[in-house]
Amino acid sequence: MLFTFKSRLARAPFWWGCIACWTGFAVLFVFLAASLGRASTWILYPPFAWMLASLLVKRLHDRGSSAWQLLWVIVPVLGPLWLVWVLGFGKGTAGDNQYGADPLLVNVDYLKVDTP
Repeated sequence: MLFTFKSRLARAPFWWGCIACWTGFAVLFVFLAASLGRASTWILYPPFAWMLASLLVKRLHDRGSSAWQLLWVIVPVLGPLWLVWVLGFGKGTAGDNQYGADPLLVNVDYLKVDTP
C-alpha cells in the first residue's frame, strides 16, 4: 500500500496510511535526533515523501483523477486545503475506472446472504 503508485485507495485506508506514515516518521525522527543528532534525520525524508506520494496518487486514482492534480499543492494556502478536502473527504468513483477496480467492491461475495 505504501510503495506503489498503481491501483486505487478508499478513504479509510488512506487516512490509516497517513496516520501510520506520520506516526512512524515522528517516532523515527525523535529517535534519530536523540541518538545521532538532528542531521541524521535527513535520511527519513525521501522514504516518507515516497510513501505519502503513493497514498495521495492512489487516492486521486480512486477519484478518477490523474497524479498531475498534486500540482495544486503549489498554489499557496488554497491548493493544499483543496487537496485535503478532496482526498480526505470526497467520495471515490463508483465502480471501475481507468485506474482499476473499485476498492470498496473488491472481495465482496454477492452470493453470501446475511440473516438476522
